[in-house]
Amino acid sequence: MTDEVQQRIEDAEEHRKSYNAIMGAATEVGVPASLGLAMMFTSLVMANGLLISLLAGVGVYIFSHIVVKLFFSH
Repeated sequence: MTDEVQQRIEDAEEHRKSYNAIMGAATEVGVPASLGLAMMFTSLVMANGLLISLLAGVGVYIFSHIVVKLFFSH
């Protein structure tokens, strides 16, 4: 019985580590990338030109990456 309990505890720790890794990657890369792409395509639709659109997308990506890092650093 105690072996089964120990195995469940180890499985729970492994699942927690996997969850934290996935959520970390999603918030640190996925959210800023999505916002950056949205800004780039919005700027393209507004006919601001390719260079301005790329700069806006990169700027939003960098800004949102910094905000996410600051938010989750506590």
